[in-house]
Amino acid sequence: MTITPKYTMVSSKTALSAALRKCAEKGATALDFETTSLVPKEGRVRLVSLCNKTCHYLVDFDQIEGGFRGGARLFHDGEWIVYNKGFELRWFIDAGCPDTVCRDVGNLRKAILGGGNYKLMQLLNWDLDIEMDKTEQASNWAAPELTQSQLDYAYLDADRTWKLWRYWSDQADEGHWRGMAMFDDMVPAVIEMESTGMLLDHRAHRKLVANWTEIKEAKTEIIRDMVSEDEVAKITSGAQWSDYFARNMPDHFLDGWPRTEKTGHLSTTGDTLRKLAGTVPGTPLETFFDALADFKKVSKYLSSFGDTLVEKSALHKDKRVRARFNIGAAKTGRFSCSGPNLQQVPKDQQLLGEYTSVRKSFVSGMGRKLVSLDYSGIELRVLGQLSNDEQLLEDMITGDIHSEVATKIAGRTITKASCKNSKDDDAARSKAKGVSFGIIYGSGAAGLAVNMRTSVDEAQSYIDFWQGRYPNAFNLRYDVMDEVSRTKFIRMVDGGTVYMGKKPDLPKCSNYPVQRAALSIMARAITRHKISLDAERAAGRQRLTQFLSTIHDAIIDEAANGDCVSLLKIMEEDMTEAYLDVFPGASVGRLVEGGVGPSWGELKEMENKK
Repeated sequence: MTITPKYTMVSSKTALSAALRKCAEKGATALDFETTSLVPKEGRVRLVSLCNKTCHYLVDFDQIEGGFRGGARLFHDGEWIVYNKGFELRWFIDAGCPDTVCRDVGNLRKAILGGGNYKLMQLLNWDLDIEMDKTEQASNWAAPELTQSQLDYAYLDADRTWKLWRYWSDQADEGHWRGMAMFDDMVPAVIEMESTGMLLDHRAHRKLVANWTEIKEAKTEIIRDMVSEDEVAKITSGAQWSDYFARNMPDHFLDGWPRTEKTGHLSTTGDTLRKLAGTVPGTPLETFFDALADFKKVSKYLSSFGDTLVEKSALHKDKRVRARFNIGAAKTGRFSCSGPNLQQVPKDQQLLGEYTSVRKSFVSGMGRKLVSLDYSGIELRVLGQLSNDEQLLEDMITGDIHSEVATKIAGRTITKASCKNSKDDDAARSKAKGVSFGIIYGSGAAGLAVNMRTSVDEAQSYIDFWQGRYPNAFNLRYDVMDEVSRTKFIRMVDGGTVYMGKKPDLPKCSNYPVQRAALSIMARAITRHKISLDAERAAGRQRLTQFLSTIHDAIIDEAANGDCVSLLKIMEEDMTEAYLDVFPGASVGRLVEGGVGPSWGELKEMENKK
């Protein structure tokens, strides 16, 4: 059925002013833009649709003197409901109106159900059973005369956004409004990060890519010495490897082999191959599984962080890689990042026997340095706070949880100092991290045994030790399970909720509250830091400082050499206050780590930052 919407066209500044006053009087009003480009510097706002219970307007800014930039200030007194606040707010910022109040209905939904990265048409279909015709979306919005179909389409975006807002606002409680505000408040910082980008050193990165290519060729040779092209034509094909192993492996081995959920093929992920290698130590099969896992890992580096980064950087004259940061994309509300995924850029490490640092490829501009701080062990720290586990908090703040667990694993005393002088101690401490983070993710003895390449009994002994030392932290999952069994939701520390469905999942009940608490802290840190930078720049300080990125639990800025020390102090204060926003009165000892350097991979702590 064709919908013919009823709305009033606005084509003069006088009529615009009157329409906006009426909208403001009635309260929250849905707003949607149709633009001639996705970014303000390349286009203009053509149409703005407005809708609430009594107001129904469509503004054609091509008919209004000064266009949108000349009329944007008239929106100042309204409360505008949008879907994807980052889009509309960019245009208000470009027009010199960054304080225009926009509320994102998508973020309200995330505050109630949990995160996700969806389109408006999907939510309308799922939540309101409304089918949205997007035929006109890609039409020519710069045309001198727009068709009636275009005008109707443009207005219906606001109409449907308003319906979605009414649906979710009727279900929201005080906690949900706080959760929505947390997501909304991050948008200005994300806009700056996406606009600025991170500078890539092409020469250094190409050298790194060449090294990875050599490693890949060496692993290919090992694999081909054992399995010919006649047997498996394409090394990258999971389906072909699944068929090969199904034909050649004994039944008892295949019975325990994990399968993919979608296709039912034998899993050939790197993690699966590593685990399988651990079941056949000292055999040619161990060598083969490890070589295939190595091949997959270095191939992933090449596809995700190889020439792709150079190509993304080359799209811009300033050689900066510009990614998209998706607020609340994960179910827990955590960020995702795309085009490229900078959150997946790994820390400096040994890559299959070769030291590699992708992060060194991201550098500062001339006369500048990168400034970055990372919350130290934030997941274990917030687990201690959420569960009120004093021993875990003490070990995180004044002791060393990983050394405590490593001492249990190794059967001898292990400290951070001993790890610097002993590879065995360092390996034991790395295993201990696996135990602690495995428990955060709800791993049982069987899963932990596979990951650590040890027996189930030994893995259980590590879990028992952890549970005995940190009982409140360990038992939090069961308290959350009880909550979900009663309500089907987890109420998060920021006030929002996450819908868990009818059947509680222990690993998720263990992990989701921790991930959301870490996000709550990071969200406030991002928001506080953006406000601080804006104030500093307005006062004539930190004039060259730019908010570059957030990577998991870290903030990265770029600043003039002379501003780095003061910026580091500002950043530390913002991140500390953000932690206290979520956990008032908590100890902030050893809360953040990081420093200043010429690249992301070369950050040194500044001793005089205090």
